[in-house]
Amino acid sequence: MYHKMNQFVSRFRDLEQKEFIPSGEEERQWKTLKEKLALPQLAEQSEAFTRKCIAVTSLYSQAGASFVAGNIAYAWAGKGVPVTLCELPNMMSYFYFALDYERRTHQRVKHSTSLLLMQNNHLRIQMESPLNLQQKPSSTDIASWLLKMSKDSPIVIIDNSSCWKEDDTRKIFEMADEIWVVIDADLARLTRLFLTETAPTWWTSQKGKIRLIANKWNNQLSKSKVLKKVEGTLSLWNSEYTASKVECMIPLIDGERTAIAHSKGNLFLEVFPEEESEFQSLIHAYKGRVL
Repeated sequence: MYHKMNQFVSRFRDLEQKEFIPSGEEERQWKTLKEKLALPQLAEQSEAFTRKCIAVTSLYSQAGASFVAGNIAYAWAGKGVPVTLCELPNMMSYFYFALDYERRTHQRVKHSTSLLLMQNNHLRIQMESPLNLQQKPSSTDIASWLLKMSKDSPIVIIDNSSCWKEDDTRKIFEMADEIWVVIDADLARLTRLFLTETAPTWWTSQKGKIRLIANKWNNQLSKSKVLKKVEGTLSLWNSEYTASKVECMIPLIDGERTAIAHSKGNLFLEVFPEEESEFQSLIHAYKGRVL
């Protein structure tokens, strides 16, 4: 043992005396490493993603709340942002049927819970099968439910569909960081709603959280004259006549392409990732990272 150790030390000393001449590739790698070490250490390695809960709702059916929620979650997850997409508890899941959950899970390893993993597992879509729903109690502690949803992903998107009158939705709005209210190009339906319905309490109490999103919008509707009429209608629910601004506009997506995605049981951006730019107004950045 002593003899082997002595040989090792002698060999090590001999190598130590020899001049080391790095190759061109080794020189390049060493230079790159030195440049990285010289840069000030950003908080990127230690900084966790800013936690955010976004509640998405539409004021009437078919305006596009699920379309917006699902595709923006998919787009963010594609950029490496962990996202959980879920729906109101104790409600029949739209995504369970829209994304053909049973077919997808049978193609992969079966999950013990109703969880669909997408976008390199960065997107977690929580859904319940109709059978599980029938076995569950009718009441849910929304705070505990939301905490459970937030454990695995810093970004939680809740698709409330057009259920803005539900008591559970009101509780979710109170706890959410942002409320995305989706309207579409059916201006007559929008006007009728605001003239015949009483403004919900959250419209005023959570005003600072609300972002108004116009879906299926076109160039004609984007003209300032038309937008002023739309925002005037939205202001009918305000206690004081203050403007309600449309912050984001998603253009009318090709109907044939949308139908293709739906027929395959996919999100729109799953089939047509090149259309992500159409959702750019909803993808906001923070310190160079998408949130």
